Amino acid sequence: MADCKQGRLMTLWYLARAAGVVTMVMFTLSAVLGMIMPVVRRAEPRFWLQYVHRSAAVTGLVLLATHVVAVIADSYVNLSPTVLVWPFGAGYRPFAMVVGALALYSLVLASLVGAARGRLAVSASFAKHWRKLHIAASVGWLLAIGHALLAGTDRSTPWMLGITLGCLVAVATAGAYRLNATPTRAWRTQ
Repeated sequence: MADCKQGRLMTLWYLARAAGVVTMVMFTLSAVLGMIMPVVRRAEPRFWLQYVHRSAAVTGLVLLATHVVAVIADSYVNLSPTVLVWPFGAGYRPFAMVVGALALYSLVLASLVGAARGRLAVSASFAKHWRKLHIAASVGWLLAIGHALLAGTDRSTPWMLGITLGCLVAVATAGAYRLNATPTRAWRTQ
């Protein structure tokens, strides 16, 4: 554990930062795999891509919860748990907290929809609307990138900008690959 000049433990700060950064990387991995899966036609590689896609999403959710708990527990940031319900009242970078809360809501919604997909696939109505609901993951990912650029204490450091830019490039590359590798119909099937 590291001590800062005032003798305050900085462990929560390090934990919140690390969990936030790795969360962004895990959701980026999940997004990239989600975009390229429809291009893969063979069953075995597709199975493993799906497995890693879901594992990265679940790992991202666990780290997201860790990030939120560590930030709320950190006395320096001075955020209360009410920021999850009313982020506009945050004393610390309120706009960034709103963007982060919206990212959280979107990613949790996408995870719930993704988890329910197998159980509800027998419903024609759900199957028809699943992709529209699952798009919340893309919205959440983009909001998480915005939150990282607005909220973090390291947001302007070269290493953090490099990680954020790397995440953006990875998703853009996967999106371009999918658009170029599949006919339009592939966007609707999976």
